[in-house]
Amino acid sequence: MSFKSELGNQVLILDGAMGTMVQNLGLTDTAFGGPEFKMLTDLLIFSRPDDLEGIHLEYLQAGANLIETDTFGASPLRLKEFDFSKFDSSDLKAIPENLDLKTCSLESLTRHLNVEGCRIARRAVEKYRTQPDCDGRPLYVAGSIGPSNYVVSSTQANLNQATFGQIVENFYHQICGLIEGGADVLLIETQQDILETKAIIEGANKAFAAEGTKIPIIVQATVDVFSKMQIFNTDIQAAYTAVSGMGIDVFGINCSVGPEEMAATVEKLSRLCRHPISIIPNAGQPISEDGQTCYKLSPEDMANAIEPFVREYGVSIVGGCCGTTPAHIKALRNKLDGTVPASREPDQRVFVSGPQEAVPVDESKGLVRIGERLNVRGSKVVREAVEREGDIAMQALEEVVSEQVKDLGIEIIDVCMDSNIVETEKVLPEIIHGLTNDFKGVMCIDSFSVEALARAIESYPGRPIINSISLEEYKDGESKLDAVLSCTRGHGPVYIALVNGPEGPAQTADEKFNLAAEIVKQAGEKHGVTPDQILIDVNAYPIGSESVEGLNFCVETLESLPRIKKIHPDLKTSIGVGNLTNGLGKKPYMRKVLTSVFLEEARKVGLDCAILNPNHYVPLESLPSEDVELARRVILQRDMNAFDILEEIALTKKTGIKQKKVDYADLSAEESVCAKIRDGFKQKEDGTVEKDGVEYSYRDHIVLETAEVVNRHKPLDFISGHLMKTMRELGDAFGRGEVSLPHLLKSADVMRSVMEFLEWYMRLQSGVNPEDEIQYKGIVVIGTVYQDVHSIGKDLAKTLLENYGYRVIDLGVQVHLEKFVETAEKENADAIGMSALLVQTSNHMITVARMLKEKSCDIPILIGGAPVNSRHAGYVAMHGQNEAKDILNNIFYCESGMDGVNVMNRLMDGQGLSSFLGENKEHLLSEYQRAKGIQDKKDELLSTLPRRVVGFKKHEVPRDGYGLHKVEFKLHKLESNLNNKSLFSLNWKFGKQSSWKDKSVDIDQLKQLKKEWIEKAESNGWVVPKARFVLLPAQSDGDEVILYDPKDTEKEIGRIGFSVCVGKGQKDIFSAAQYFHPKSSGQMDAIGLQITTAGDEAEKAIKTFKQENDTESALYLQGLCDRVAEDLAEYIHNLIRLRAGHKKDRVGQRYSPGYPALTDLANNKMIWEILKAEDLGIELTEANEFSPPSTTAAVICFHRDASYT
Repeated sequence: MSFKSELGNQVLILDGAMGTMVQNLGLTDTAFGGPEFKMLTDLLIFSRPDDLEGIHLEYLQAGANLIETDTFGASPLRLKEFDFSKFDSSDLKAIPENLDLKTCSLESLTRHLNVEGCRIARRAVEKYRTQPDCDGRPLYVAGSIGPSNYVVSSTQANLNQATFGQIVENFYHQICGLIEGGADVLLIETQQDILETKAIIEGANKAFAAEGTKIPIIVQATVDVFSKMQIFNTDIQAAYTAVSGMGIDVFGINCSVGPEEMAATVEKLSRLCRHPISIIPNAGQPISEDGQTCYKLSPEDMANAIEPFVREYGVSIVGGCCGTTPAHIKALRNKLDGTVPASREPDQRVFVSGPQEAVPVDESKGLVRIGERLNVRGSKVVREAVEREGDIAMQALEEVVSEQVKDLGIEIIDVCMDSNIVETEKVLPEIIHGLTNDFKGVMCIDSFSVEALARAIESYPGRPIINSISLEEYKDGESKLDAVLSCTRGHGPVYIALVNGPEGPAQTADEKFNLAAEIVKQAGEKHGVTPDQILIDVNAYPIGSESVEGLNFCVETLESLPRIKKIHPDLKTSIGVGNLTNGLGKKPYMRKVLTSVFLEEARKVGLDCAILNPNHYVPLESLPSEDVELARRVILQRDMNAFDILEEIALTKKTGIKQKKVDYADLSAEESVCAKIRDGFKQKEDGTVEKDGVEYSYRDHIVLETAEVVNRHKPLDFISGHLMKTMRELGDAFGRGEVSLPHLLKSADVMRSVMEFLEWYMRLQSGVNPEDEIQYKGIVVIGTVYQDVHSIGKDLAKTLLENYGYRVIDLGVQVHLEKFVETAEKENADAIGMSALLVQTSNHMITVARMLKEKSCDIPILIGGAPVNSRHAGYVAMHGQNEAKDILNNIFYCESGMDGVNVMNRLMDGQGLSSFLGENKEHLLSEYQRAKGIQDKKDELLSTLPRRVVGFKKHEVPRDGYGLHKVEFKLHKLESNLNNKSLFSLNWKFGKQSSWKDKSVDIDQLKQLKKEWIEKAESNGWVVPKARFVLLPAQSDGDEVILYDPKDTEKEIGRIGFSVCVGKGQKDIFSAAQYFHPKSSGQMDAIGLQITTAGDEAEKAIKTFKQENDTESALYLQGLCDRVAEDLAEYIHNLIRLRAGHKKDRVGQRYSPGYPALTDLANNKMIWEILKAEDLGIELTEANEFSPPSTTAAVICFHRDASYT
């Protein structure tokens, strides 16, 4: 009974978790060769073969058809993670003779592990067959193959990277061992990078060839509840499409979630997967219990949940992953024994795929468009980005892709890098790898070079279209068809086949048809490529280029289409339409009309796809009917008079030219530089300028003008006489409210480009350090304090101080406290500036003040940030001691960056400094005493006021919505939920609306700015709003709320600790915990936990903006991120209310850690752990603060009287 023959006859049951069973053995470290190797359970093959055989036997006795070998991690790259020089083999009695684990190669160790792992499983099968209770069902050994812990797909994440070839080689060795050991089937499981999966399959094919045998392949991806492979956001249909043509036998999913969370993916696979399906869930969602990961879904519940997968959705293989045991497998056997999977009718359309999504090659709803603009031969932008010295300008290429995919809705783009300037074989795969980092379309990989196509397809995480094959000779005795198919067919792509033969491209309908038929025949007979993998390209020739009297290239092409479609019902057609209007590049209207009319005529007679410039194909109803009729005469009748008339119409079309606001060309170079700084006019371009025989690389055109200026002015004279004056004027205008902060940042960016060049030139001229020569008003060392990652306030203060002529030494974020002091001393600083966002981290400021006092350093400290105020400045001035007479006089609270400038100006002004410090000391003492009095009063109220009485008569405990939920949005979907007033005034620092007129901004401009940044942030993947929330059973216990497992309400999974607050009117005290049913009542309540984030990609972009002197963009992106996190929190709160059944009432309250009702930030950690927020890209700092900073967490109480007061 072969595995493949049994697949449709009855449902086959795979065994359960190996790890769970191994854990139950209670083995000591020595069984693994030492504590360092305990994660490598594969080593039990050498230390506990009898135990492994026993586990296999238990699963067979429970009713499994397939048992997995204990070889999940037994491949060279996984073994490479361990230092075998530390290996203790004393307890490993079954190591093969002559195998020394400390000295052998990883490849040799891999082979032995897999051979022996299979033999252990095979012995269990043979032993079970001799037992009286063996029922004669088919039994198979499945060779388990897990990921390498390396990724092949493009990513900016900090993950181990490997090449396609390295992965092929890695798994070739493992699979050779599995074949030698006697595996009946390969199980490639828990896959998270589809490009790695493709490489594993290629490794299997290499092993099959080497071993002279082939065994079936099961491929299983790991997806979340949204059917996505999480690391690369690959939809399950894209994953299936990528490997469906690579010779696999079964496709499915395993791990990550339980059967209930897999249901939507199972339904989707049932509709689209043409192969048998395998579904291997965990025993429910994992939970943490006493530091251990546990799975609580019972065998019966799991069997009940899986049953409809087989009976309704036609799943062929089921089994268990993490947390499952022989009891789960027995329950599945009892429930499904002898069941035949339901018949299915999966989607028969042809699909191609990219790293995230699959796209149907389906002409039924209109022509399938393949965008042609990513072509080094056809696009000036692409050519300049690729054919340049140094690295490829990937950002320019990304913009070309974005325009086609995002703006024009093109789902497939043609990528061609055939150039005589660069090495196509190297550049094409490099560009494909780089552009698929966050790409939602599909690529058509285009090259004349066979080697380039072979390399490029190994860089592509999906099923591409390959352009092209043909019967023209590629090299002696070999056609392009044979050359390309022999090295790419294993990937199962779709091919564009040109109707070109040994005599050249076909011109007539007969030639096109004959060549198409021969291509289909040879592709199938020689290479096993089926008609549904072929798009016949019928060739386009320039209109009017016929050399034979009476020949009409357009008509020949149109007449060939229906004939070619009859060669085979699955065959499709295509055309590269750009050549049709060759020579009309400067007549875009004419090109658009002729292209659109031709494609509509071709579509009527069987054209399925076109490679085109998306701007050249529009609906005919959008064109003047008389122009359409002229084009039809040109195409169908070869009427060149109509061609001339259409050309004349195109030449008379007028275009609008955008005007510049200021004509800087009319100004002198000095005036132009200053005017551009005032206007914040950025003219970004990359280039070099030469001075004294040395080249300087710049990013803004203003540097060229500055280079001209220094021919007439000494740099220091130009700085003091022109630039400082310009920035002072801007700063003063900002202080008067006439200039917005974003404009000021834009001006500062332009200024920085000028200053960087001038400083370089001064060093070049004299070798001196410009910082020693430029007469700064003062030196300020600034940074965000240790354990605090927020930087926006600090960055704004830096910009303002620099504008006013101060040298600022920016230490960044999470600055160790001694570094403030050391740097200030080393640089002879005039002040230290510190910023903080959290109450806990703001207390570090007190420590710095104490450190300075101990060193007798009389350096002023400027402090600011959300938790900082005048009262906190008083505590900092006390520097940790209690004697009021010893309070410092040089601690300054700066509410804004402009306050920092004003304080520095007073400090650096020698006149009146003594009185200024004296006044400040009195103010600090007053604020400290006031703060201490407030705290004393609060302490008294907390100890004397009665506790609030909370009633539960009208309290409705949510009945629905329990469990964990994940939400991810496209940014534009959240646009209407963003609070414009807060975004513009607070996050983007435009201030109150009443001040906008003076700053020359209005609401329409700001709304347009918002629209632009939402589009920019979404298209670049900078902002991806994500959230996770859960509704849990809960009860209060004093001022804590106990959180319970929703599946087992006896099991406590955590606690939230609320703070005691003084109530409104100082009549009582309370904690929010009182709004939950107490444990003593015996009644269960509910609590919501949520976390929202703008994603973890923005931080990199913001850092890049700052490095490129674009602090304006950094402000806009950071502000947008902060707004997204806050407003998404409100959206999720409402969603939780709805899930909990409160459809109309906005009952209850949301509490965030760090605020008065929930002051302890340790609650952040509890929320983060329960919501498993790490896989959202959210990390925790030592201070329990979130990174990325644009992240917020909250606790939801549903009591209608709950409040902050």
